[in-house]
Amino acid sequence: MKWIGRLAVCAIFAGGTAAVGAASNENQAEALLEMMKARDRSIQEIVRSKTEGQTEAERKRLKEIVGDLFNFRRFSELSLGRYWKERTEEEQTEFTDLCRRLIQKNYADPKLYAKSDKIDYIGAEVNGTDALVKTVVHYKSEHSTIDYKLHLVDSKWLIYDMIIDDLRVSRNNRSQFYKEIRKHSYESLVRKLKDKLSSKSNDGKG
Repeated sequence: MKWIGRLAVCAIFAGGTAAVGAASNENQAEALLEMMKARDRSIQEIVRSKTEGQTEAERKRLKEIVGDLFNFRRFSELSLGRYWKERTEEEQTEFTDLCRRLIQKNYADPKLYAKSDKIDYIGAEVNGTDALVKTVVHYKSEHSTIDYKLHLVDSKWLIYDMIIDDLRVSRNNRSQFYKEIRKHSYESLVRKLKDKLSSKSNDGKG
């Protein structure tokens, strides 16, 4: 399933959370950009260390950063679309956990972070409790535009979706999830996600 491959690259250098006070939207946008740049530097310190992010402690820290970064439940809900409401609370929790583990599994590989040469932060837009951060990631011979959709959760900014070169990740996921569910079943989709987790584990723990 190619969707998880794109997902592994989509938010490599994005930020985590930031407390928000009564600042204006413009001030919040500036603070959000600075927060994301600071988080990028933290990630770079890990992947460009002497051990290149390969130690257990470094991989654990990368997972923690991803955990701080995402609203996994909202992202999972968007990815599953109309089938989300058909699931029980237990199934929703299980599906969210699968998405979380898949995202974190991919981020446990520091080689993903080392692929880019630099990141340009184009700007941020804040509209109440929603925000959009625009970036351009440069590689050796190409570049990608990556926009991050964020919203406030308990006074913290969390990413809940990404747009890579005009392709919205949750929408791309949803298209492929729908095909699997219609062709087989929701249970089949869950099995495939679990198979994805058990194959080629980056850290041996999934």
